[in-house]
Parts: sequence; structure tokens; C-alpha cells
Amino acid sequence: MSSVGPSITSGDESAARPDSELQKMEMDMGLQPLDALLEADGMDNHALVAVAVGTGLTHKVVQKARKGRQLTARAQKKVLAALNGARKTRDLPSVGHSGAFNYIGR
Repeated sequence: MSSVGPSITSGDESAARPDSELQKMEMDMGLQPLDALLEADGMDNHALVAVAVGTGLTHKVVQKARKGRQLTARAQKKVLAALNGARKTRDLPSVGHSGAFNYIGR
């Protein structure tokens, strides 16, 4: 004789979410001010990568920085240095951390 009891559900949705989904939500910081700066200056990801030769900055890291995928503080520094280097070649003022990112890297 097999008896199946009623399923017990919780009203808390976060208890039902897998850990990986919660981590993904925590890692997404939303569109960053960096994206608007690059658009306004007419620059693309390659403009930053080209300036940052030898630093290990890749197109993938720049794209993650623009779209708000949380980066490490070290990666943010690389992106910011490349941004300011590219802006310098165009005679534009440099930008601080808070001007490019709305969070501090982990």
C-alpha cells in the first residue's frame, strides 16, 4: 500500500529557487554608467581593449562591465584605466570609479 501525502509548499519563493539562480541575481548589477559613457563618446568595446594592450583586458570583460555582470575590483580598475586612456586620446576628461560603475567590485 503506497500513500502519497499532500505536498508542502512554502510561501517564500526564494526557498524554492536553486542556489545558482540566486547567485546569478546577486551577480547582475544592471546596466552601468560605463555603457552610457562609451555610447556618448562614440566608443565600442574594442576601443578599450586596444588601449589596454598587455593588461589582459578582453572584449568579454568589457562587455560584462558594460552590462553589469559583477566584476572583481581588479577587473574594474583595468576597465577604468582603459576608459581613461581612450578618453585621453580624444582630449576628454578622465572619469572616476563612481562615474563608470555603480558598485564596488568584489
